[in-house]
Amino acid sequence: MQYRILCISISFLIFCPGYSQTLPEYIKLGILNSYSVQLANSRLKIANANYTVFRTSTRPTLSVNGNVPVYNKDNYAITQPDGTIKFLRRSQNYSNAGFSFSQPIPFTGGTISLNTDLYRFDDFVAKTKQYNGTPAFIQLQQPLFGFNRYKWDKQIEPVKLLEAKLTFEYEKNQLANEICKAFFNVLEAQVNKQLAQSNLNNCITNLTIEKRKIQLGTSTEDKALQLEIQELNNRREAEAAEISIQSALIQLRFLIGSTDTVTTELLLPEKMPVLYLGITTMLIEAEKNLPAYLNFQRRLLESKNNTSLVKAQNNQVNLVASYGLTNSASTIPYIYQNPNDQQRFSLGFSVPLFTWGKRKNNIAVAKLQEEQIELENKAAKAKLVTEISTLIKELPVLQKNIYSAWRIDTLTQKRFAISNRLYQSGKTSLLELQAAQNEKDNARRSYIHSLRRFWETCYLLNIKTNFSFF
Repeated sequence: MQYRILCISISFLIFCPGYSQTLPEYIKLGILNSYSVQLANSRLKIANANYTVFRTSTRPTLSVNGNVPVYNKDNYAITQPDGTIKFLRRSQNYSNAGFSFSQPIPFTGGTISLNTDLYRFDDFVAKTKQYNGTPAFIQLQQPLFGFNRYKWDKQIEPVKLLEAKLTFEYEKNQLANEICKAFFNVLEAQVNKQLAQSNLNNCITNLTIEKRKIQLGTSTEDKALQLEIQELNNRREAEAAEISIQSALIQLRFLIGSTDTVTTELLLPEKMPVLYLGITTMLIEAEKNLPAYLNFQRRLLESKNNTSLVKAQNNQVNLVASYGLTNSASTIPYIYQNPNDQQRFSLGFSVPLFTWGKRKNNIAVAKLQEEQIELENKAAKAKLVTEISTLIKELPVLQKNIYSAWRIDTLTQKRFAISNRLYQSGKTSLLELQAAQNEKDNARRSYIHSLRRFWETCYLLNIKTNFSFF
């Protein structure tokens, strides 16, 4: 209940009108509410459940089995000494029940069990009954030279669970990167609208001044027409930017799992994180945290598992041995008095002598597949190392570019303000004013783009390493 109240409070604060939102706030909200994280969490739960199934597969099992009743009433044929057949009427019941306590043996792949069973035979025509039972017997079922599933599951299943846990974090980082892109889509559209609106206001002011000059005879109608055209273009740009804002907001709200319709002003993420990025350190972190490395390990184990399975195919040698006590009597208590010992032993086998190369070729294919997976893993690891190293080297450069872009943005705004005053006082031309305006707008967009590249690279590095470093 407290968790729900907290989520509602966060949503209210973040989406209330006039509240400026930051990129980290959107990412936190997305991790709380987004469909992609909910799906990732569901997949993690399934992985945990599958691992629990594996853990319980090697635990003992107590089971009951039987056939009660097995009633039969019919005529059956009896061959006479002279070869003729005589049909006799019978009415019988042959029932059995038993318990078994079995335990898998993971390191051999066999099963050992402690069992008990009881049989009852009723002849309703002769009005007799008889019991046969085995009070207790131990049985071992052991495949020899076969495929041991428990051995490979013990190696593969923990890797699969850890891979699922890291994948959950990886998918959250992927969401953060998608939210970052959507956030800047909205931000760029809002900046375009701000620029268009600012240019529109300046254009209206200059047009008003220009019309007064025409009345005073100090200006020409040509300049006023140029300003009117510019005014229309600015209005069109502002309207187009508003459509872009709404479209980008829809995508952003979808990513964070929100249905809110309030348009909010986003804050520029201008505060840079302090980054200490050693390539060696980040590669070590990537190897510890990235699910891709566990995917490499799991795929290699599964390929070795497949090779072992192919080698064991068609070699069926099964040992079944049991020792216990048995007895028969007309009543149940006598079954358990002075029982006789019972021994069973069987060794069944089916081993192909000649396969004309089929088995050899199957093993060769399995080994080639194993070698291919090893090569694919090495290539994928080398690609990851290259990508991570490149991103780490790019980040300091991108961070410096932000400062340069900010300085240019600041200077072009000052230059435009001066050019605008000079134009209004008649000391510069409209063409020069428009050039200063375009320079100002381009510098502002370039600054936003520099911020975008830096933050998207940060979150992309988060994906590549699955490690949060800011």
